[in-house]
Amino acid sequence: MTSHEEIARPPVYESDEAALERAGKKEVLKREWGFFAILMFSTVSVCTWEATSAVFVSAYTNGGPASVVYGFIVAITGNFAIAASFAEMASISPIAGAQYHWTAEHSPPKLRAFLSWAQGWITVIAWQAAIASVYFLCASMTQGLVIFNNPSYVPERWHTTLLMIALGGLAVMGCTVGKALLPFWESLAGSLHVILFFIITVAILITSDKADNRAVWATFVNDGGWPSDGISFCLGFLTPAFSLGGADTIVHMAEETKHAAINIPRAIVASAIINGVCGFVYIVAILYSIVDVEAVLTNGIATGYPIIEVFHQATRNSSAAVAMMCGPILIFFMAGFGGAASAGRLTWAFARDHGLPMSRFLSVITSWNKAPTRALLFNYVVLCLLSLINIGSTVALNALISLTVVAFYASYLLPILLFALRRHSKNRLICFGPWRMPEYLGIISNWVAIVYCTFLVIFLSFPPMLPVTALNMNWTSVVFVAVMGFAIVSWFVRGKGRFVGPIIEVGIPDGSSGEAGEGEDKHGSVTKYD
Repeated sequence: MTSHEEIARPPVYESDEAALERAGKKEVLKREWGFFAILMFSTVSVCTWEATSAVFVSAYTNGGPASVVYGFIVAITGNFAIAASFAEMASISPIAGAQYHWTAEHSPPKLRAFLSWAQGWITVIAWQAAIASVYFLCASMTQGLVIFNNPSYVPERWHTTLLMIALGGLAVMGCTVGKALLPFWESLAGSLHVILFFIITVAILITSDKADNRAVWATFVNDGGWPSDGISFCLGFLTPAFSLGGADTIVHMAEETKHAAINIPRAIVASAIINGVCGFVYIVAILYSIVDVEAVLTNGIATGYPIIEVFHQATRNSSAAVAMMCGPILIFFMAGFGGAASAGRLTWAFARDHGLPMSRFLSVITSWNKAPTRALLFNYVVLCLLSLINIGSTVALNALISLTVVAFYASYLLPILLFALRRHSKNRLICFGPWRMPEYLGIISNWVAIVYCTFLVIFLSFPPMLPVTALNMNWTSVVFVAVMGFAIVSWFVRGKGRFVGPIIEVGIPDGSSGEAGEGEDKHGSVTKYD
């Protein structure tokens, strides 16, 4: 049989099981997610306007309002290109492993195992940091709200840590004991994500005094000490980049989604549009409502979140500000359930392919709920350990969390780059799935995404200001290099010769992805029921 790199015949997806078999995997999970549920899951998992609430103030050091507004336009374009690229790859292989599986699928055979291994570790660690960041934001925003209501309260770092552990525990319970209700929960969360966006945005626009147009569209700030305004402007991209990250969330749920080869791509693209529009409108409304920047920045120091002062300044009412702030906290909490579920599937999938220590243990699907319960509990233990860092140093935890953005976009870069290069190869034609773009749009989307991801990986590793000190240092690059160093060392210690990339569990139908190629295993996997 011709190898899968040379096959270009369009696949016929008779069923979800057939689509999964084309990726070489057995159907072991229960498909409970319809299109609306997975669309709402995808929409709320990005938490664009909520994340904007948390981090928009960072732009007042680098870039200012102009950087945020125009940066959002660039970020929306870049993230839509990522979403479109992922949609095509997800339609070809709708599988929980996502990035590392696609990296193996589109890599040259000789590099397949190593690149897939490195990609798997980047993606797993990105998701560990992402889960920690969601619960840290949720916990610290709650703590900020307590400070706002009770100025005599003395915040302690261990308070935040305990709240992170409690919230993470509730999410794990929801993903295991309450797994059957998770599609309804995420549908409700996605609906509230859109509804609360309209309520809060309209309330701000109606009640607030308005800044002038120049303050929003033409105010540039370079208070970071950078000799170039261009560098300062680029560093202001943290807000939109952080707010729009997470395009891969629902792909890790592909093996539990009905008609995944169609519904996953549609949901990824639709949610990119929804969150892009909501995020841009929301940040413009916020910037227009800030008439006293100094008050926002000064009063925001006490709570840690200047957005509370923005709400207070806009409504002139403490109760209204508290009610508005409960919106992003609630959505972060609800979205955390989906994030935990997605990260659990990724951990399970990588263990299924022998990519993690304790792979046999972590790759078990528990029969009572048809879920990767052990992987979910493992991730919860990691969250608890990471949350303990906050007791010793919030700076250290923030350094780890800042890894989220860079690691996410690095995990997007490699599979899209390999996919784009394969598109240009005459000898390695692609067997596309049922969802795809016109060829010229697909190529443009791939290369826009590549440029955008490369740009973010470089500039989001810069420190926020000069001169650099231990307190203002951006430790992202240090942590990321350490993670990559660990992945490379572990490759030579336990990966090389043992990890062969995504393994084949079933025979692949003729005319689909081809026979097991170099670096693939035909002898089954460790996935099993207990």
